[in-house]
Amino acid sequence: MRISLRLKLTLISLLLLLIPLIGFRFSAMLQSSLLASREEALMFTARAVATALANRPDIFDRELFHSLDQSRDLYLFHLSNSIRLNGKTDDWQPELLQSEEFGAEHLLSSMAPYSPDSLTFRHLVGQRDKYLYALFLVQDDRLVYRHPNSLYPGKADHIQIGIEDRAGKLHRYLLATDKPGWINGFRMDPDPKNHLPQGNEPRIQGVWAETEEGYIVEMRIPLDMIGKRLAFAVADVDDARQRKVEMLIGTANPGQIGDLGWLLAPSIAIEKLLRRLNRPHSRIRVVDENRWVRARFGSLATVAAQEKETKQGGDSMLLWLHQQLTPVYRLFTEPFAANFTPPASQPKTLDIQGIEEGLQGNSSITHYRLSDARVEVMAAITPLLDDGKVVGAVVVEQTTNSILALKNKMIEESIGLTVMAFVVVGIGLLLFASRISSRIRRLRNQAARAISEDGRITTAITPVRARDEIGDLSRTLSSMLIQLKEQNEYREKMADNLEHEMRTPLAGIAASLKNLEKELANPGQQAKEYMNWALGDVQRMESLLTAIRDATSLREALEHDFPETFNLASALALWLEHGWSPAYPEVEFAFKALEQPALVHGDPDRLRQMIEKLLDNAISFHTPETPVTLQLQSKRDTLELQICNEGPPIAPDMLGQIFNSMVSLRAQKEPTPHLGLGLYIVRTIIEHHQGSIRAENMKNGKKGVCFIVTLPRRSKNLQTPTEQ
Repeated sequence: MRISLRLKLTLISLLLLLIPLIGFRFSAMLQSSLLASREEALMFTARAVATALANRPDIFDRELFHSLDQSRDLYLFHLSNSIRLNGKTDDWQPELLQSEEFGAEHLLSSMAPYSPDSLTFRHLVGQRDKYLYALFLVQDDRLVYRHPNSLYPGKADHIQIGIEDRAGKLHRYLLATDKPGWINGFRMDPDPKNHLPQGNEPRIQGVWAETEEGYIVEMRIPLDMIGKRLAFAVADVDDARQRKVEMLIGTANPGQIGDLGWLLAPSIAIEKLLRRLNRPHSRIRVVDENRWVRARFGSLATVAAQEKETKQGGDSMLLWLHQQLTPVYRLFTEPFAANFTPPASQPKTLDIQGIEEGLQGNSSITHYRLSDARVEVMAAITPLLDDGKVVGAVVVEQTTNSILALKNKMIEESIGLTVMAFVVVGIGLLLFASRISSRIRRLRNQAARAISEDGRITTAITPVRARDEIGDLSRTLSSMLIQLKEQNEYREKMADNLEHEMRTPLAGIAASLKNLEKELANPGQQAKEYMNWALGDVQRMESLLTAIRDATSLREALEHDFPETFNLASALALWLEHGWSPAYPEVEFAFKALEQPALVHGDPDRLRQMIEKLLDNAISFHTPETPVTLQLQSKRDTLELQICNEGPPIAPDMLGQIFNSMVSLRAQKEPTPHLGLGLYIVRTIIEHHQGSIRAENMKNGKKGVCFIVTLPRRSKNLQTPTEQ
């Protein structure tokens, strides 16, 4: 079966293109499959958690999942830092970002129309160790402190606290101060109408600090004083004389036990249950109807770090290759944060797509990105039911880092495999190209050796058996050279055969004509002319045959010449004086010779034959009464002989063709036969002597032609063996 080079290269190129395409397609399919399976696993986990909680109905009653009022209830944060009561907020971070603002919507009482500049505050309550900590950032346009000798702390700016203890009894407290600094609580009568304190409460401690907008109050209360309900209210007194409470804003009414808000904290019982349902690299959160996170367990850890460590522990060569290809990987892989730190403070509310559907009783899968990291999170949300009623939702979350890591790994392996394939195939192509180039080079060398410098076909090209384009070319060239060689040999022998075949009848015709002339003693004038014409044509044909024989056998004859070193300038002067001038008395010759010797190496007879043919050509075309000029010039390593005549110029497109055989520009019929072989013989003789010849039309306002012969100059110190 024959496979062309083009088909081979096409198949290799397609293979190189298919490797990355297959890898990318497989990685995309793998990602889709992994995402689908991961979504099913997350949804299964979410439903398992919801089922486990639904089998424990006492948890919902104990953890207050029913009858919630978001406007009154307080969310108890787990504080990240230890709180120092110093009137500063730096240790309340990052939970302070989730503090709630209280204003007109939380107005409990007012003696005048509400103005935001009069009183607003931000509030945060959290748990740390055995204490409940509360922070108030109050914006008050006018501060009124308690008089140092006053028995009524409520006649100044103050904070009211309503606590239901574990026995279900209401306790009221009040925080007020006569100056910024350390403060303690006043224990008040449960009846709000009684404004006289019953005594100090040293367990409630805090710090009052002034700010540009108002004041800051930090306080702490032992957890064993607090049951399940709690309320705070900030009272504003603006008139230092009358000292009446003009405005009261709070989380709920601290004076009535039924108005207190529930103190909602992450459920320890639910978190213990979630711990038993542990899912690695997953985070489980339970939210109530107000979207408050009531329990959480787990983290969004990733396995990418482990994979990275495994990769680092691998082969050093593969690691080096991976590092070198990292810029290429970035173009095709999807970046993600392999190691990220989750925020220290967990949000109290969960507001992601799908939560509303979960609270309405529908399960869903959603995807979102963390705002502070390049991490995509996949979440399964399912409703949390208690006796058929939706009381919250279960959210199971997991990052897609492991999927992206696996997808990126597949892409990296595809790219690595492609690069390795390119390297291997590249080396193969290099060897393949080297083999092809070597075959072409061998074919070129054979073709160069097959033709000699004089244009003869000396050897044949050895055909190869390869069934491809180069094999076809070698076989075609071999067949073509064989045919050309046969044709050249036929043409070379044809002249000798024609001469031999034509001279015999010509000799017979000439002898018959002479015998006829003798037989006719007194022929008529017309008969004599006919015989003279016939004899002239016979001589003309003999001259043509001689010229053809000389042209065809010239190259072989040149090989048997006897070259020598001689002075061309002296030889030209001698040949002109004793040969050419007497032969052409009607032609004026102008010879410009050199004063120094002009040595050349060659056969003097052949060089004289060459110059005579150039002179014959110049004399044939020169304008009468104009000289034929011979000028010999010396160049650096060559001698240049110019033979010029004034006359008709040569067409520019024929300047390079007149030295070919059978090319003649003679228009008139001359008695001497011309076959266009003279200049061909000139070029052959000059090339045999390592020289060159060219024809140029004359310039400077003259019409004519110059033939310029260039021959290598012989050094004076260099002698041939025949001269020694």
